[in-house]
Amino acid sequence: MVHKKTITAASLVQDGHPMATQAVLADFAWKRDSTGSETQTMYFHLENGCVGFVQIAWVFLTLKATIETNAMFFVPGHPCVFETHNGHNLKVAKDSLDYECKGLQMSWNKDHSRLSVKYTAGRERKASGVAASFEFVRKSDGYKIGDGKNYIGEGTAAHYFYPAGEVTAQGEINGAKFESKGSAMFIHAHSANIMPYNVGAEWNMIFFVGHPESMPKDKRNAESASTYHVLQYETPESYGSVHCSNAGLTQENKLKAVLWDTAVEHHEMTKDENGSGYDIPKHIVFTSTGKTVDGKKARVVFDARPTQRLHDIDVLHEMPFVIRRLVQALITKPFVFERYEENAKVRVEIEGEEPYVLEGVAFHELTLMK
Repeated sequence: MVHKKTITAASLVQDGHPMATQAVLADFAWKRDSTGSETQTMYFHLENGCVGFVQIAWVFLTLKATIETNAMFFVPGHPCVFETHNGHNLKVAKDSLDYECKGLQMSWNKDHSRLSVKYTAGRERKASGVAASFEFVRKSDGYKIGDGKNYIGEGTAAHYFYPAGEVTAQGEINGAKFESKGSAMFIHAHSANIMPYNVGAEWNMIFFVGHPESMPKDKRNAESASTYHVLQYETPESYGSVHCSNAGLTQENKLKAVLWDTAVEHHEMTKDENGSGYDIPKHIVFTSTGKTVDGKKARVVFDARPTQRLHDIDVLHEMPFVIRRLVQALITKPFVFERYEENAKVRVEIEGEEPYVLEGVAFHELTLMK
């Protein structure tokens, strides 16, 4: 039964106005203004094969803020490393350009064209933990759908994107030092006046990096890469089971299209073998529609098979005790399933152009809170 409404940012855009607008510096500033959650996250694909993310998360539920660092690093042929740690105290500069907690520092320059990230949370806890540093150079404007905010009951949930950039990284994973470069994107997520578990019952997120299949392999590198990302979620049944979508396509580190309507189809459902109790898909089809930055109709289809397991996150297990008891009373089992796909192929259709296929790799994240 629907008790409260969801009104999407896309549905509020008036006829004749652009569906997507440029995200500005203020959109990426920390808010920390009410009950809810907030994250600043960089996702990356490196040329040495390493895939992952680093994140600072802030949650305010029970008269107290909780800070966490979350990070995942996966190098094909090696075990995936996922680390989550108590960040203790979040320090944010007045201009929100610099912020840090225990084990993770992020620092922007004044125009947000460059971001420095230093992750030490794993190494600070144990000698075998991960330590890594990144330099992200933004190559494209940010974007948001409408004003970025979806209205869910009395609360809001917003996402702002820097969809394209080059990243250089160095660090140590599984005892092996590395240095590489690649492609990255950055997302600021913020919910206000709503419990995080009421924002979405199901989340589908992907970050694909690849090249036209016609491009010779010796010409493929971070500078010539294309990316396709999706962040789509369905609000809980009590809020109407409404789909909220954000997606973007980049080409050679420039934003090519913003896609505000994404349909996600789950197929070949199988019982999770790792004890979550959920059925999860082995086959997912993403179909995103929108427009290019110069106004042409655009459609992207990703027929995905995210069969390589990276890590499954039992969200309750990772939460502090007080928050865990509160959430457990309202949600059966919140789980995050992280997967990797090699030989991924994405079909791109642009009005007035010949369709083409990108081939590459994809990081998948499915979150279920039911």
